[in-house]
Amino acid sequence: MKRSETVVQRIRDVFPDAVSDAVPDTVNDASAFHGDISVTIRKNRLSGVVRLLATDPDLGFDYLSDLTGVDYPGKEPRFEVVCHVTSTKDGTVIRLKIPVTSSDPTLQTITPEYPSANWYEREVYDMFGITFPGHPDMRRILMPEGWRGHPLRKDYPLGGEAVAFTSNKDFIEEQSLPFILEGKRNGYLELTPDGFTLSNLERLGLSGAEGRIILNMGPQHPSTHGLLRLLIELNGERISRIIPEIGYLHTGIEKSGEHLTYPQALTLTDRADYLANLFNNLAYCLAVERLLDLEIPLRAQYIRVLLCELNRLASHLLAIGVMAHELGATSVLLYCFREREIIMDLFEMLSGVRMMTSYITIGGLRDELPEAFIGKVGDVLKIFPDKINEYEKLLTKNPIWLKRTKGIGYLSAGEALGLGASGPLLRGSGVKRDLRKQTPYSSYDHFDFDVPVGENGDVFDRYIIRVEEMRQSLRIIRQVIDKLPEGPVKADNRKVVLPPRDELDKGMEALIHHFLIASRGFPVPKGEAYRTVESPRGELGYYIVSDGSERPYRFRIRGPSFANLMTVPAMARDCYIADVVAIIGSIDPVLGDVDR
Repeated sequence: MKRSETVVQRIRDVFPDAVSDAVPDTVNDASAFHGDISVTIRKNRLSGVVRLLATDPDLGFDYLSDLTGVDYPGKEPRFEVVCHVTSTKDGTVIRLKIPVTSSDPTLQTITPEYPSANWYEREVYDMFGITFPGHPDMRRILMPEGWRGHPLRKDYPLGGEAVAFTSNKDFIEEQSLPFILEGKRNGYLELTPDGFTLSNLERLGLSGAEGRIILNMGPQHPSTHGLLRLLIELNGERISRIIPEIGYLHTGIEKSGEHLTYPQALTLTDRADYLANLFNNLAYCLAVERLLDLEIPLRAQYIRVLLCELNRLASHLLAIGVMAHELGATSVLLYCFREREIIMDLFEMLSGVRMMTSYITIGGLRDELPEAFIGKVGDVLKIFPDKINEYEKLLTKNPIWLKRTKGIGYLSAGEALGLGASGPLLRGSGVKRDLRKQTPYSSYDHFDFDVPVGENGDVFDRYIIRVEEMRQSLRIIRQVIDKLPEGPVKADNRKVVLPPRDELDKGMEALIHHFLIASRGFPVPKGEAYRTVESPRGELGYYIVSDGSERPYRFRIRGPSFANLMTVPAMARDCYIADVVAIIGSIDPVLGDVDR
C-alpha cells in the first residue's frame, strides 16, 4: 500500500465520519488522479484531521504547502477549500478538500496546527469571501479594506471594478457596476484633521506606547525588493513588532489565467516571478502535462534542467549582488550584473527575449536549441567558477559583511517549517529540503549534486547557501551537457503540440492542427493536479483544476515568496532597524510572486 493510501486509511480509522464522499457533480469527483490523492473532509472535522496529520509522528505532515479555494457557482456546496499538506521527511503530499456552502461560508482556522495558514486563509477570505473563525487577523490581504466583492469568484467580472481616482483622492463609484470600493482607501495610519490616529494600529497589536515609534517602511522603499510595505514599531532603534503588508503589485494573474486557453496562460507564468520565469513555465507545464498524462522526451527533460539551472544562476547572482549593494558593497552588484548579462544573452539567443521567454511549453520545448547554444554554455562553465570565488573574496570573510549578517535574522528550523518557508531560507535554518532531491522531476534524479544546508539560521547562512548553490548549478549544467541525449524536444501528440513550422507548407493536416491550437487551445481531461519545482526562492507550485474545456477552471500559483515573507516578524524581533534591510535581502522576495 502506498504511503498516501496508508495516510487516508489512518484518517478513516481515527475519524470514521470525517472523510465524506466526493462532492457530486464537481470536476473533483475522483479520489485519485494520476497518482495524486485527494481526500474530501467534512468541515466540522477539519481541525481534528489536520491536528492528526501535523502531530502524529507516524504521519509527520509537518508542512502546509498551500491553501486556496475553488468556486462552483450554481452548485451546493458552492465552494471548496483545498489544502496541500506535505511530509518534509519523504515528500508525500495529501490534498484535503473541504466543501463549504454559500449559506454558511465559514471554516474553522487551522493556524494553530499550521501557522503559515495565516496569510493563506486571509487570501481565501479576500478572494472568495470565506471567513475562518478563530483566525488571529481576519482581514483582506491583497485587496484594500473596504473593497466590495471577491475577485476569484466566478461571477466577479474579469475587467474588475470601474473606479475613478479624483484629484482630491476620493474614489468615485460607477453605479452601473455591482463591485466598487466603499469609501476612502485609508491605511493603518488613518489621516484625520487632527493628524494620525492609532485606532487601527492597536487592533494589530502595535501599541504606539510612550517612547515607541510607529515607522512606515515602503512600499516605495528601494530596499524592500518591490512594492512591500512594513509597519514597524520601534523601541529606540530596536524592533518590538513588524507587520508586512502586501497587495500593492496585485496583477490578477490567477484570475486572468482562468480566462485564457492553456497555451495562452503559459505567457502569464513568465510574469509571476519574473526573475525565475523558466521555473514558472516548468511548474505550470508539469501540472498540465499530468492532467494530459503526457510523456515528455528525455532530451526535452534534460534541456529543461539546463535552462532552469542557468535561470537559478541568474537569479542568485541578482540576489547576492542586490543584498551586497544594500549593505554597502556596491562593487559586488556590478560584478554580479556583469556575469548575469552572459546568461541573459543566452536566453535572448534562445528565444529572442531576455526574461519572458515562454520557452518551456506544454509538451516539451518551443524549439530545438540554436547550434551555438551549447558552446556558449561551455563558456559559462569556464568563466563562472573563478567569478564566484571572486565574490567570496569580497564578502565571505569581510569583517563588515560578517558584522551585518552573522547572527542577524535568526530563524529556527521549527519556525521556518511552521511558517511555510522554503528554498535557501528553509535550508539556512538547517532543514535539508530540496524538491530536486526529495521529489525529483524532469530527470533531476539523473544528476549528481549536493544540497547545502546552514547551521545558524541567520542572514549569513542564507547568503553562503546561495553561493554554494551556484556552484552546484554549474555542476548540474556540466553533467547535462555531457549526457545530453539525441531525440525530439516535443511530445508526439499533434493535438497538444504545435507541428514543426516546416510542415505547415507541406500538408493541410499540420496547418489545421496549428490553427486550432493557436486559436482555440485544446481540451484537457477533467481532473486536478498540483506540481512543484525548486525555484531559486523555494517551493513553487501550480494547482490546476480542469473541467474538460480548453481553459483552466482554477489557475492557482503557490509562490514561495508569499510564504517566505511570513517569516519577517519572527526574524526581525528585537533586531535593529538597520537589520531589516539585511533580513529582506536574505529572503530575496519577488513581489510579483507574492501578489500574483
